[in-house]
Amino acid sequence: MFANKLDNRPTILGFSLLWMLGTLIGLMVGLAFMFAGVGAAINNASPAVFGGIFGSVLGLACGFAQWLILRKRLENIVVWIVATFLGWGIFWSLNMAGLFGEGNGVAGKVLEGLEHGALFGLLLGAFQWLIIRNKLRSAGWWVLVNVVGWSLGAAIGDGVKAALEINAPLEIILGLLVATILAAFSMAWLIRNDNQQLAAKRI
Repeated sequence: MFANKLDNRPTILGFSLLWMLGTLIGLMVGLAFMFAGVGAAINNASPAVFGGIFGSVLGLACGFAQWLILRKRLENIVVWIVATFLGWGIFWSLNMAGLFGEGNGVAGKVLEGLEHGALFGLLLGAFQWLIIRNKLRSAGWWVLVNVVGWSLGAAIGDGVKAALEINAPLEIILGLLVATILAAFSMAWLIRNDNQQLAAKRI
């Protein structure tokens, strides 16, 4: 069940840098598609539909970028793209439909970020965990990593955005940056630790 490729052991730093770079490029590609015309085409859609498409575009781009890195370390991981697509799409559909509520002022926005980030991390991490649970022995940690990373990142992003009173999507950019750093080192550790256990059993 746990069939990681032992000839492709990533170093913690090397894999982490690749993961961060790939994820951030995926985000930029997704945002570029939104600004290039997708956003304008769905501008009159309901908040839930707009959010679902918005999240799906970003999730598809990020998931594809991460898959390009994971496929060299884990076998049969292409469904990672679908899991990431679903996690992003469902959360943003519900979020823009107003199901999670909003905070007021800087403190309120920080609390909003903590709540929304935790919900997003739980949803995204759970979908992705379904894909890696039979591939990495310590895969359960992945959900917690996403909850912590996204709650902290979203809180910082929402707080800074409210303090500066600007309209840029800082909550997404800063949220992804913080969450990606934590997720990158965590995934590298999960894969490396799994490979070391497999290697030890074969000695």
